[in-house]
Amino acid sequence: MSGPTPTGSPAAAAAIPKPALILGLAGLLPFILGALGGWLADPARAGFALNAMLGYGAVILSFLGGVHWGRALAPDLAARPPWPLMLWSVTPSLLAWGAMFTGAIYAVLVLYIVSYTIAFFVDLKAVRAGMFPAWYGSLRKILSIGVLASLFVALWAAVDAGRTY
Repeated sequence: MSGPTPTGSPAAAAAIPKPALILGLAGLLPFILGALGGWLADPARAGFALNAMLGYGAVILSFLGGVHWGRALAPDLAARPPWPLMLWSVTPSLLAWGAMFTGAIYAVLVLYIVSYTIAFFVDLKAVRAGMFPAWYGSLRKILSIGVLASLFVALWAAVDAGRTY
């Protein structure tokens, strides 16, 4: 008799549905291109690339919260959605929105790094609690590594160039 597949195992990663994996990986492109643009482009284009990446990052943070809002509306919870789940579902959007007011790209990038890290661990906890399938945890791990690596490259590019944008 086999038990549940651990979230980070190769079997769980292999079980990620193809549409979710393909679309998730495609969703990394704006992060990767923004980070590379921030690193490799001339200053005018680098600023545009990084700011475009940050705008997309705010959208994706909101999406991550929306996943939890959608879960709260599932038939098993819809009659009495739990407050913690509903509260978390709006938190990533508020974090992203607040980050946009910091004024300095360094601060936005650091807040995004913290926010995406928290969102990843909240999602893993939700997977372990049975709120989402195991493959979702595996997908989130892959995508979080890509997003965080891109954000760190963007931060490094901005700091290295002394850019504020």
